[in-house]
Amino acid sequence: MPSAPSKARRWPRPLRYLHHYTIASFALLVASGLALYLPAIHRFMIPYIPLVYRLHILLGLVFAVTLLVPFVRVLPKGRRISKWDWTLPVLFGSPIVATGIMLWWVSAFPSGMRSRAFTWHGWLTACLGTWILIHAFLKVIGIRPRSRLLYERVDWERRRFLVSLATGALGALVLTAVDPAAWLRSLRSASRAGSAGPPPGVQTFPAYYTVVNGYPEIDVARYRLVVDGEVEHPLSLTYAELQSLAAVHETQNFQCVTGWSVPNVRWKGVHLSQLALLAKPRSSVQYVHFYSGDGVYTECLRLAEAFDPTVLLAYEMDSAPLLREQGYPLRLVVPKMYGYKSIKWVVRVSFSAEPITGYWEHFGYPAEAYFGSR
Repeated sequence: MPSAPSKARRWPRPLRYLHHYTIASFALLVASGLALYLPAIHRFMIPYIPLVYRLHILLGLVFAVTLLVPFVRVLPKGRRISKWDWTLPVLFGSPIVATGIMLWWVSAFPSGMRSRAFTWHGWLTACLGTWILIHAFLKVIGIRPRSRLLYERVDWERRRFLVSLATGALGALVLTAVDPAAWLRSLRSASRAGSAGPPPGVQTFPAYYTVVNGYPEIDVARYRLVVDGEVEHPLSLTYAELQSLAAVHETQNFQCVTGWSVPNVRWKGVHLSQLALLAKPRSSVQYVHFYSGDGVYTECLRLAEAFDPTVLLAYEMDSAPLLREQGYPLRLVVPKMYGYKSIKWVVRVSFSAEPITGYWEHFGYPAEAYFGSR
Protein backbone atom coordinates (compact mmCIF):
# COMPACT_ATOMS: atom_id res chain seq x y z
CA MET A 1 0.00 0.00 0.00
CA PRO A 2 1.57 3.31 -1.05
CA SER A 3 2.48 5.64 1.74
CA ALA A 4 0.80 9.01 2.05
CA PRO A 5 2.86 11.90 0.72
CA SER A 6 4.78 13.71 3.40
CA LYS A 7 4.04 17.30 4.23
CA ALA A 8 7.48 18.27 2.96
CA ARG A 9 6.46 17.19 -0.54
CA ARG A 10 3.22 19.13 -0.64
CA TRP A 11 2.82 22.65 -1.87
CA PRO A 12 2.20 24.98 1.10
CA ARG A 13 -1.42 26.08 1.22
CA PRO A 14 -0.56 29.81 0.85
CA LEU A 15 1.26 29.05 -2.40
CA ARG A 16 -1.69 27.06 -3.73
CA TYR A 17 -4.00 29.98 -2.91
CA LEU A 18 -1.49 32.36 -4.46
CA HIS A 19 -1.61 30.44 -7.74
CA HIS A 20 -5.36 31.02 -7.99
CA TYR A 21 -5.10 34.62 -6.81
CA THR A 22 -2.60 35.39 -9.54
CA ILE A 23 -5.19 34.31 -12.09
CA ALA A 24 -7.93 36.34 -10.37
CA SER A 25 -5.80 39.49 -10.18
CA PHE A 26 -4.85 39.08 -13.83
CA ALA A 27 -8.52 38.85 -14.84
CA LEU A 28 -9.26 42.06 -12.92
CA LEU A 29 -6.23 43.69 -14.54
CA VAL A 30 -7.58 42.88 -17.98
CA ALA A 31 -11.05 44.21 -17.13
CA SER A 32 -9.73 47.51 -15.73
CA GLY A 33 -7.28 47.85 -18.62
CA LEU A 34 -10.08 47.49 -21.17
CA ALA A 35 -12.11 50.13 -19.33
CA LEU A 36 -9.17 52.52 -19.60
CA TYR A 37 -8.38 51.76 -23.24
CA LEU A 38 -11.52 50.99 -25.28
CA PRO A 39 -13.18 54.25 -26.43
CA ALA A 40 -16.66 52.69 -26.33
CA ILE A 41 -16.22 51.89 -22.63
CA HIS A 42 -13.99 54.85 -21.82
CA ARG A 43 -16.70 57.41 -22.64
CA PHE A 44 -19.09 55.96 -20.08
CA MET A 45 -16.32 55.55 -17.49
CA ILE A 46 -15.07 59.16 -17.63
CA PRO A 47 -16.18 60.06 -14.07
CA TYR A 48 -14.46 56.95 -12.74
CA ILE A 49 -11.31 56.79 -14.92
CA PRO A 50 -8.99 58.17 -12.17
CA LEU A 51 -10.30 55.52 -9.77
CA VAL A 52 -10.03 52.75 -12.38
CA TYR A 53 -6.50 53.92 -13.23
CA ARG A 54 -5.39 53.73 -9.59
CA LEU A 55 -7.11 50.35 -9.22
CA HIS A 56 -5.30 49.11 -12.33
CA ILE A 57 -1.95 50.16 -10.87
CA LEU A 58 -2.77 48.53 -7.52
CA LEU A 59 -3.80 45.30 -9.22
CA GLY A 60 -0.62 45.41 -11.27
CA LEU A 61 1.49 45.72 -8.14
CA VAL A 62 -0.40 42.85 -6.51
CA PHE A 63 0.10 40.76 -9.64
CA ALA A 64 3.84 41.56 -9.53
CA VAL A 65 4.03 40.45 -5.89
CA THR A 66 2.27 37.18 -6.66
CA LEU A 67 4.89 36.50 -9.32
CA LEU A 68 7.77 37.18 -6.92
CA VAL A 69 6.58 35.43 -3.74
CA PRO A 70 7.48 31.91 -4.93
CA PHE A 71 11.07 33.07 -5.38
CA VAL A 72 11.25 34.74 -1.97
CA ARG A 73 9.83 31.74 -0.15
CA VAL A 74 11.54 28.35 -0.08
CA LEU A 75 9.75 26.25 -2.68
CA PRO A 76 8.83 22.65 -1.78
CA LYS A 77 11.35 20.01 -2.76
CA GLY A 78 10.34 16.92 -4.68
CA ARG A 79 6.96 18.28 -5.77
CA ARG A 80 7.11 17.90 -9.54
CA ILE A 81 4.82 20.20 -11.47
CA SER A 82 4.04 20.94 -15.11
CA LYS A 83 6.85 23.12 -16.41
CA TRP A 84 4.55 25.44 -18.34
CA ASP A 85 2.14 25.95 -15.43
CA TRP A 86 4.67 28.34 -13.92
CA THR A 87 7.07 29.10 -16.77
CA LEU A 88 4.54 30.80 -19.04
CA PRO A 89 2.93 32.99 -16.35
CA VAL A 90 6.38 34.14 -15.19
CA LEU A 91 7.79 34.48 -18.71
CA PHE A 92 4.85 36.61 -19.90
CA GLY A 93 3.92 38.14 -16.54
CA SER A 94 7.30 39.76 -15.90
CA PRO A 95 7.35 41.81 -19.15
CA ILE A 96 3.71 42.76 -18.56
CA VAL A 97 4.74 44.20 -15.19
CA ALA A 98 7.85 45.83 -16.68
CA THR A 99 5.94 47.54 -19.52
CA GLY A 100 3.24 48.56 -17.04
CA ILE A 101 5.85 50.32 -14.91
CA MET A 102 7.08 52.15 -18.03
CA LEU A 103 3.54 53.43 -18.63
CA TRP A 104 3.11 54.35 -14.98
CA TRP A 105 6.39 56.24 -14.48
CA VAL A 106 5.81 58.78 -17.25
CA SER A 107 8.89 60.90 -16.58
CA ALA A 108 11.31 58.00 -16.04
CA PHE A 109 11.35 56.54 -19.56
CA PRO A 110 11.66 58.06 -23.06
CA SER A 111 8.40 58.56 -24.94
CA GLY A 112 9.47 56.17 -27.69
CA MET A 113 9.93 53.35 -25.20
CA ARG A 114 6.60 54.11 -23.53
CA SER A 115 4.85 54.14 -26.90
CA ARG A 116 6.18 50.67 -27.68
CA ALA A 117 5.55 49.57 -24.08
CA PHE A 118 1.85 50.30 -24.53
CA THR A 119 1.66 48.13 -27.66
CA TRP A 120 3.53 45.20 -26.13
CA HIS A 121 1.70 45.55 -22.81
CA GLY A 122 -1.49 44.74 -24.67
CA TRP A 123 -0.10 41.94 -26.86
CA LEU A 124 1.65 40.19 -23.97
CA THR A 125 -1.52 40.43 -21.89
CA ALA A 126 -3.45 38.81 -24.75
CA CYS A 127 -0.87 36.00 -24.96
CA LEU A 128 -0.95 35.30 -21.22
CA GLY A 129 -4.73 35.56 -21.16
CA THR A 130 -4.96 32.99 -23.95
CA TRP A 131 -2.71 30.59 -22.04
CA ILE A 132 -4.73 31.03 -18.84
CA LEU A 133 -7.94 30.22 -20.72
CA ILE A 134 -6.37 27.11 -22.26
CA HIS A 135 -4.91 26.10 -18.89
CA ALA A 136 -8.24 26.57 -17.11
CA PHE A 137 -10.13 24.65 -19.82
CA LEU A 138 -7.76 21.67 -19.60
CA LYS A 139 -8.04 21.67 -15.80
CA VAL A 140 -11.84 21.83 -15.82
CA ILE A 141 -12.34 18.98 -18.28
CA GLY A 142 -9.48 16.95 -16.80
CA ILE A 143 -7.37 16.60 -19.94
CA ARG A 144 -3.65 16.04 -19.39
CA PRO A 145 -1.74 16.50 -22.66
CA ARG A 146 0.66 13.65 -23.40
CA SER A 147 3.12 15.98 -25.12
CA ARG A 148 6.36 16.09 -23.14
CA LEU A 149 6.92 19.64 -24.38
CA LEU A 150 3.58 20.87 -23.02
CA TYR A 151 3.28 18.83 -19.87
CA GLU A 152 6.78 17.87 -18.78
CA ARG A 153 6.86 17.65 -14.99
CA VAL A 154 9.92 19.10 -13.31
CA ASP A 155 11.20 20.13 -9.90
CA TRP A 156 10.55 23.85 -9.70
CA GLU A 157 13.79 25.33 -8.47
CA ARG A 158 14.60 28.92 -7.67
CA ARG A 159 17.20 28.94 -10.41
CA ARG A 160 14.60 27.93 -12.99
CA PHE A 161 12.20 30.56 -11.66
CA LEU A 162 14.88 33.26 -11.77
CA VAL A 163 15.83 32.40 -15.36
CA SER A 164 12.20 32.74 -16.48
CA LEU A 165 11.78 36.00 -14.57
CA ALA A 166 15.00 37.51 -15.93
CA THR A 167 14.21 36.38 -19.49
CA GLY A 168 10.82 38.05 -19.40
CA ALA A 169 12.13 41.30 -17.92
CA LEU A 170 15.01 41.44 -20.41
CA GLY A 171 12.58 40.70 -23.20
CA ALA A 172 10.49 43.72 -22.18
CA LEU A 173 13.55 45.98 -22.44
CA VAL A 174 14.40 44.59 -25.89
CA LEU A 175 10.83 44.94 -27.17
CA THR A 176 10.54 48.55 -26.03
CA ALA A 177 14.06 49.65 -27.00
CA VAL A 178 14.48 47.90 -30.35
CA ASP A 179 10.82 47.50 -31.37
CA PRO A 180 10.95 44.33 -33.49
CA ALA A 181 7.29 44.88 -34.40
CA ALA A 182 8.15 47.91 -36.56
CA TRP A 183 8.23 45.79 -39.69
CA LEU A 184 4.74 44.49 -38.89
CA ARG A 185 3.43 48.04 -38.78
CA SER A 186 5.15 48.83 -42.08
CA LEU A 187 3.50 45.78 -43.65
CA ARG A 188 0.12 46.86 -42.29
CA SER A 189 0.62 50.40 -43.63
CA ALA A 190 1.55 49.01 -47.04
CA SER A 191 -1.55 46.82 -47.10
CA ARG A 192 -3.74 49.85 -46.36
CA ALA A 193 -2.26 51.97 -49.15
CA GLY A 194 -5.09 53.56 -51.11
CA SER A 195 -7.66 52.69 -48.44
CA ALA A 196 -9.37 54.96 -45.93
CA GLY A 197 -7.19 55.99 -43.03
CA PRO A 198 -4.27 58.27 -42.26
CA PRO A 199 -1.99 59.21 -45.18
CA PRO A 200 1.49 57.67 -45.34
CA GLY A 201 3.83 59.17 -42.75
CA VAL A 202 1.02 60.22 -40.40
CA GLN A 203 1.23 58.54 -37.02
CA THR A 204 -1.83 56.85 -35.60
CA PHE A 205 -2.80 57.17 -31.95
CA PRO A 206 -3.64 54.04 -29.95
CA ALA A 207 -7.11 55.43 -29.25
CA TYR A 208 -9.24 58.44 -30.21
CA TYR A 209 -11.50 59.39 -27.34
CA THR A 210 -14.65 61.45 -27.47
CA VAL A 211 -16.97 62.64 -24.72
CA VAL A 212 -20.08 62.31 -26.88
CA ASN A 213 -21.49 59.56 -29.07
CA GLY A 214 -19.19 59.65 -32.08
CA TYR A 215 -17.06 62.39 -33.61
CA PRO A 216 -18.62 65.71 -34.63
CA GLU A 217 -18.86 66.41 -38.35
CA ILE A 218 -17.76 69.96 -39.13
CA ASP A 219 -18.13 71.40 -42.62
CA VAL A 220 -14.90 73.32 -43.19
CA ALA A 221 -16.61 75.58 -45.74
CA ARG A 222 -18.91 76.85 -43.00
CA TYR A 223 -16.42 76.62 -40.18
CA ARG A 224 -15.72 79.74 -38.11
CA LEU A 225 -13.41 80.11 -35.14
CA VAL A 226 -15.01 82.63 -32.80
CA VAL A 227 -12.60 84.64 -30.66
CA ASP A 228 -14.47 86.66 -28.04
CA GLY A 229 -14.74 87.43 -24.34
CA GLU A 230 -13.01 90.41 -22.79
CA VAL A 231 -11.41 91.64 -26.00
CA GLU A 232 -11.49 94.89 -27.95
CA HIS A 233 -12.10 93.26 -31.34
CA PRO A 234 -14.08 90.00 -31.38
CA LEU A 235 -13.20 87.78 -34.33
CA SER A 236 -14.84 85.16 -36.53
CA LEU A 237 -12.15 83.50 -38.62
CA THR A 238 -12.65 81.08 -41.51
CA TYR A 239 -10.42 78.05 -41.92
CA ALA A 240 -8.58 79.81 -44.76
CA GLU A 241 -8.06 82.91 -42.62
CA LEU A 242 -6.57 80.78 -39.85
CA GLN A 243 -4.16 79.22 -42.31
CA SER A 244 -3.14 82.65 -43.57
CA LEU A 245 -1.88 83.67 -40.13
CA ALA A 246 1.78 83.21 -39.21
CA ALA A 247 2.21 79.46 -38.78
CA VAL A 248 4.18 77.78 -36.02
CA HIS A 249 5.61 74.26 -36.04
CA GLU A 250 6.17 72.07 -33.01
CA THR A 251 7.52 68.53 -32.74
CA GLN A 252 6.44 67.20 -29.37
CA ASN A 253 5.48 63.99 -27.62
CA PHE A 254 1.79 63.42 -26.90
CA GLN A 255 0.98 61.79 -23.57
CA CYS A 256 -2.44 60.38 -22.66
CA VAL A 257 -3.50 60.31 -19.03
CA THR A 258 -4.30 56.59 -19.35
CA GLY A 259 -0.65 55.75 -20.02
CA TRP A 260 0.01 55.56 -23.76
CA SER A 261 2.15 58.09 -25.59
CA VAL A 262 3.06 58.99 -29.16
CA PRO A 263 6.60 60.32 -29.72
CA ASN A 264 7.66 63.19 -31.98
CA VAL A 265 4.29 64.32 -33.32
CA ARG A 266 4.77 67.15 -35.81
CA TRP A 267 2.12 69.85 -35.39
CA LYS A 268 1.44 72.94 -37.49
CA GLY A 269 -0.95 75.70 -36.51
CA VAL A 270 -1.42 79.11 -34.94
CA HIS A 271 0.00 80.37 -31.68
CA LEU A 272 -2.48 81.98 -29.29
CA SER A 273 -0.47 85.19 -29.38
CA GLN A 274 -1.52 85.65 -33.03
CA LEU A 275 -5.17 85.68 -32.01
CA ALA A 276 -4.36 88.04 -29.14
CA LEU A 277 -2.71 90.51 -31.55
CA LEU A 278 -5.91 90.63 -33.59
CA ALA A 279 -8.50 90.51 -30.79
CA LYS A 280 -6.57 92.64 -28.25
CA PRO A 281 -7.55 91.16 -24.86
CA ARG A 282 -8.14 93.65 -22.05
CA SER A 283 -5.68 93.95 -19.18
CA SER A 284 -8.08 92.13 -16.85
CA VAL A 285 -7.74 88.85 -18.79
CA GLN A 286 -6.14 86.01 -16.82
CA TYR A 287 -7.58 82.92 -18.51
CA VAL A 288 -8.39 81.50 -21.93
CA HIS A 289 -11.45 79.28 -22.41
CA PHE A 290 -11.82 76.74 -25.22
CA TYR A 291 -15.04 75.25 -26.57
CA SER A 292 -15.50 72.19 -28.77
CA GLY A 293 -17.79 71.67 -31.73
CA ASP A 294 -19.30 68.66 -30.00
CA GLY A 295 -21.14 71.11 -27.72
CA VAL A 296 -19.88 69.46 -24.51
CA TYR A 297 -16.10 69.47 -24.32
CA THR A 298 -14.57 72.59 -22.71
CA GLU A 299 -11.12 73.49 -21.40
CA CYS A 300 -9.40 76.35 -19.61
CA LEU A 301 -5.79 77.51 -19.39
CA ARG A 302 -4.20 80.29 -17.45
CA LEU A 303 -3.00 83.07 -19.75
CA ALA A 304 0.66 82.21 -19.12
CA GLU A 305 -0.04 78.56 -19.92
CA ALA A 306 -1.90 79.41 -23.12
CA PHE A 307 0.95 81.66 -24.29
CA ASP A 308 3.63 79.02 -23.64
CA PRO A 309 5.77 78.81 -26.81
CA THR A 310 4.91 75.12 -27.31
CA VAL A 311 1.12 75.61 -27.14
CA LEU A 312 -0.76 76.08 -30.41
CA LEU A 313 -4.06 75.66 -32.17
CA ALA A 314 -3.16 72.96 -34.71
CA TYR A 315 -4.76 72.30 -38.10
CA GLU A 316 -2.10 69.88 -39.35
CA MET A 317 -0.40 66.83 -37.90
CA ASP A 318 2.61 65.17 -39.51
CA SER A 319 2.26 67.46 -42.57
CA ALA A 320 -1.36 66.46 -43.25
CA PRO A 321 -4.74 67.95 -42.24
CA LEU A 322 -6.08 66.58 -38.98
CA LEU A 323 -8.18 63.45 -39.15
CA ARG A 324 -11.78 63.86 -38.10
CA GLU A 325 -11.23 61.79 -34.95
CA GLN A 326 -8.05 63.76 -34.28
CA GLY A 327 -9.95 67.06 -34.00
CA TYR A 328 -10.46 68.30 -37.57
CA PRO A 329 -10.46 71.10 -38.46
CA LEU A 330 -8.75 72.63 -35.38
CA ARG A 331 -7.54 71.37 -32.03
CA LEU A 332 -5.57 72.70 -29.11
CA VAL A 333 -2.15 71.15 -28.41
CA VAL A 334 -0.64 71.52 -24.93
CA PRO A 335 2.48 69.30 -25.11
CA LYS A 336 3.57 69.71 -21.48
CA MET A 337 0.23 68.48 -20.13
CA TYR A 338 -1.75 65.28 -20.43
CA GLY A 339 -3.80 64.85 -23.57
CA TYR A 340 -7.19 65.71 -22.11
CA LYS A 341 -6.10 69.37 -21.97
CA SER A 342 -5.60 69.35 -25.76
CA ILE A 343 -9.26 69.89 -26.59
CA LYS A 344 -10.41 68.80 -30.06
CA TRP A 345 -12.78 70.36 -32.63
CA VAL A 346 -12.19 73.88 -31.29
CA VAL A 347 -14.83 76.36 -32.47
CA ARG A 348 -14.48 79.12 -29.88
CA VAL A 349 -11.66 80.76 -27.92
CA SER A 350 -12.70 83.19 -25.19
CA PHE A 351 -10.45 85.48 -23.13
CA SER A 352 -11.68 86.03 -19.58
CA ALA A 353 -10.74 87.39 -16.18
CA GLU A 354 -12.29 84.31 -14.53
CA PRO A 355 -11.67 80.57 -15.04
CA ILE A 356 -14.23 77.99 -16.02
CA THR A 357 -14.28 74.35 -14.92
CA GLY A 358 -13.35 72.25 -17.94
CA TYR A 359 -15.18 69.08 -18.87
CA TRP A 360 -12.59 66.70 -17.44
CA GLU A 361 -11.91 68.90 -14.42
CA HIS A 362 -15.60 68.69 -13.59
CA PHE A 363 -14.97 65.00 -12.87
CA GLY A 364 -11.96 65.64 -10.64
CA TYR A 365 -9.09 65.83 -13.10
CA PRO A 366 -6.42 68.44 -12.24
CA ALA A 367 -6.68 71.79 -14.02
CA GLU A 368 -2.89 72.06 -14.30
CA ALA A 369 -2.25 68.63 -15.77
CA TYR A 370 1.51 68.65 -16.09
CA PHE A 371 3.13 65.23 -16.42
CA GLY A 372 3.37 63.56 -13.05
CA SER A 373 0.72 65.83 -11.50
CA ARG A 374 -1.89 63.10 -11.14
